[in-house]
Amino acid sequence: MLYVPTILAVLHHVAAFTLVACLVYEWLIFRQRLSSNEVRGLQQIDVWYGISSLVLLFAGILRVFYGGKVYTYYMGNALFWVKMLLILIIGILSIYPTIRYIRWGTIDQEGLLVPDAEFQRIRSFLRIQLIGLLLVIIIAPAMARGLWLF
Repeated sequence: MLYVPTILAVLHHVAAFTLVACLVYEWLIFRQRLSSNEVRGLQQIDVWYGISSLVLLFAGILRVFYGGKVYTYYMGNALFWVKMLLILIIGILSIYPTIRYIRWGTIDQEGLLVPDAEFQRIRSFLRIQLIGLLLVIIIAPAMARGLWLF
Protein backbone atom coordinates (compact mmCIF):
# COMPACT_ATOMS: atom_id res chain seq x y z
CA MET A 1 0.00 0.00 0.00
CA LEU A 2 1.31 3.44 -0.92
CA TYR A 3 1.67 5.95 1.85
CA VAL A 4 2.16 9.70 1.94
CA PRO A 5 5.99 9.81 1.77
CA THR A 6 5.99 7.50 -1.26
CA ILE A 7 3.28 9.45 -3.07
CA LEU A 8 5.11 12.73 -2.38
CA ALA A 9 8.42 11.26 -3.57
CA VAL A 10 6.83 10.03 -6.81
CA LEU A 11 5.14 13.39 -7.40
CA HIS A 12 8.39 15.23 -6.64
CA HIS A 13 10.44 13.05 -9.00
CA VAL A 14 7.92 13.13 -11.86
CA ALA A 15 7.78 16.94 -11.60
CA ALA A 16 11.58 17.17 -11.48
CA PHE A 17 12.05 14.99 -14.57
CA THR A 18 9.31 16.90 -16.40
CA LEU A 19 11.00 20.20 -15.52
CA VAL A 20 14.36 18.94 -16.80
CA ALA A 21 12.76 17.64 -20.01
CA CYS A 22 11.03 20.99 -20.62
CA LEU A 23 14.21 22.98 -20.08
CA VAL A 24 16.25 20.68 -22.32
CA TYR A 25 13.55 21.02 -25.00
CA GLU A 26 13.73 24.83 -24.74
CA TRP A 27 17.53 24.69 -25.02
CA LEU A 28 17.42 22.44 -28.08
CA ILE A 29 14.65 24.24 -29.97
CA PHE A 30 15.66 27.85 -29.23
CA ARG A 31 17.41 29.48 -32.18
CA GLN A 32 17.73 32.99 -33.48
CA ARG A 33 15.36 32.26 -36.38
CA LEU A 34 12.24 30.39 -35.25
CA SER A 35 9.34 29.12 -37.31
CA SER A 36 5.83 29.88 -36.10
CA ASN A 37 5.51 26.23 -34.99
CA GLU A 38 8.75 26.46 -32.98
CA VAL A 39 7.54 29.64 -31.28
CA ARG A 40 4.25 27.96 -30.34
CA GLY A 41 6.21 24.93 -29.15
CA LEU A 42 8.40 27.11 -26.92
CA GLN A 43 5.34 28.86 -25.54
CA GLN A 44 3.55 25.58 -24.80
CA ILE A 45 6.55 23.82 -23.29
CA ASP A 46 7.23 26.87 -21.12
CA VAL A 47 3.73 26.50 -19.66
CA TRP A 48 4.60 22.90 -18.73
CA TYR A 49 7.91 24.10 -17.34
CA GLY A 50 5.98 26.46 -15.06
CA ILE A 51 3.44 23.82 -14.03
CA SER A 52 6.16 21.28 -13.26
CA SER A 53 8.03 23.96 -11.27
CA LEU A 54 4.97 24.62 -9.11
CA VAL A 55 4.27 20.91 -8.58
CA LEU A 56 7.94 20.37 -7.72
CA LEU A 57 7.88 23.27 -5.26
CA PHE A 58 4.72 22.14 -3.47
CA ALA A 59 5.71 18.47 -3.43
CA GLY A 60 9.15 19.45 -2.12
CA ILE A 61 7.67 21.57 0.67
CA LEU A 62 5.31 18.75 1.64
CA ARG A 63 8.22 16.28 1.61
CA VAL A 64 10.07 18.42 4.14
CA PHE A 65 7.17 18.05 6.58
CA TYR A 66 5.61 14.69 5.59
CA GLY A 67 8.34 12.95 3.61
CA GLY A 68 9.61 10.49 6.17
CA LYS A 69 12.49 12.52 7.61
CA VAL A 70 12.01 14.99 10.41
CA TYR A 71 11.78 18.68 9.53
CA THR A 72 15.01 19.46 11.43
CA TYR A 73 16.94 17.07 9.16
CA TYR A 74 16.51 19.53 6.29
CA MET A 75 16.83 22.70 8.33
CA GLY A 76 20.20 21.55 9.67
CA ASN A 77 21.64 20.45 6.34
CA ALA A 78 23.81 23.01 4.53
CA LEU A 79 23.35 21.19 1.21
CA PHE A 80 19.59 21.63 1.54
CA TRP A 81 20.10 25.39 1.70
CA VAL A 82 22.54 25.35 -1.22
CA LYS A 83 19.94 23.39 -3.19
CA MET A 84 17.22 25.89 -2.23
CA LEU A 85 19.42 28.80 -3.31
CA LEU A 86 20.11 27.14 -6.67
CA ILE A 87 16.40 26.51 -7.19
CA LEU A 88 15.64 30.15 -6.38
CA ILE A 89 18.26 31.32 -8.89
CA ILE A 90 16.90 28.96 -11.56
CA GLY A 91 13.38 30.24 -10.91
CA ILE A 92 14.42 33.87 -11.18
CA LEU A 93 16.36 33.20 -14.38
CA SER A 94 13.33 31.52 -15.94
CA ILE A 95 11.24 34.69 -15.71
CA TYR A 96 12.87 36.61 -18.57
CA PRO A 97 12.52 33.86 -21.21
CA THR A 98 8.92 33.27 -20.14
CA ILE A 99 8.06 36.95 -20.49
CA ARG A 100 9.69 37.06 -23.92
CA TYR A 101 7.83 33.94 -25.11
CA ILE A 102 4.53 35.45 -23.96
CA ARG A 103 5.26 38.80 -25.61
CA TRP A 104 5.97 37.11 -28.90
CA GLY A 105 2.27 36.21 -28.94
CA THR A 106 0.95 34.82 -32.19
CA ILE A 107 3.58 34.59 -34.89
CA ASP A 108 2.71 34.70 -38.58
CA GLN A 109 3.74 32.00 -41.06
CA GLU A 110 7.13 33.65 -41.67
CA GLY A 111 8.21 32.97 -38.12
CA LEU A 112 10.40 35.13 -35.93
CA LEU A 113 13.91 36.49 -36.06
CA VAL A 114 15.03 37.08 -32.47
CA PRO A 115 17.22 40.19 -32.17
CA ASP A 116 20.83 39.26 -31.44
CA ALA A 117 21.03 40.78 -27.94
CA GLU A 118 17.75 39.15 -26.88
CA PHE A 119 18.83 35.82 -28.38
CA GLN A 120 22.15 35.90 -26.48
CA ARG A 121 20.43 36.87 -23.21
CA ILE A 122 17.80 34.12 -23.42
CA ARG A 123 20.41 31.58 -24.47
CA SER A 124 22.58 32.53 -21.48
CA PHE A 125 19.64 32.29 -19.08
CA LEU A 126 18.75 28.83 -20.42
CA ARG A 127 22.40 27.71 -20.14
CA ILE A 128 22.71 28.90 -16.54
CA GLN A 129 19.43 27.20 -15.64
CA LEU A 130 20.71 23.92 -17.09
CA ILE A 131 23.97 24.21 -15.16
CA GLY A 132 21.99 25.00 -12.02
CA LEU A 133 19.80 21.94 -12.52
CA LEU A 134 22.89 19.78 -12.99
CA LEU A 135 24.24 21.08 -9.68
CA VAL A 136 20.89 20.36 -7.97
CA ILE A 137 20.99 16.81 -9.35
CA ILE A 138 24.52 16.38 -7.96
CA ILE A 139 23.66 17.89 -4.57
CA ALA A 140 20.32 16.11 -3.99
CA PRO A 141 21.64 12.59 -3.26
CA ALA A 142 24.43 13.95 -1.04
CA MET A 143 21.86 15.97 0.90
CA ALA A 144 19.55 12.95 1.21
CA ARG A 145 22.42 10.92 2.69
CA GLY A 146 23.14 13.48 5.37
CA LEU A 147 26.31 15.11 4.10
CA TRP A 148 26.98 18.55 5.60
CA LEU A 149 24.61 18.18 8.53
CA PHE A 150 25.13 20.89 11.14
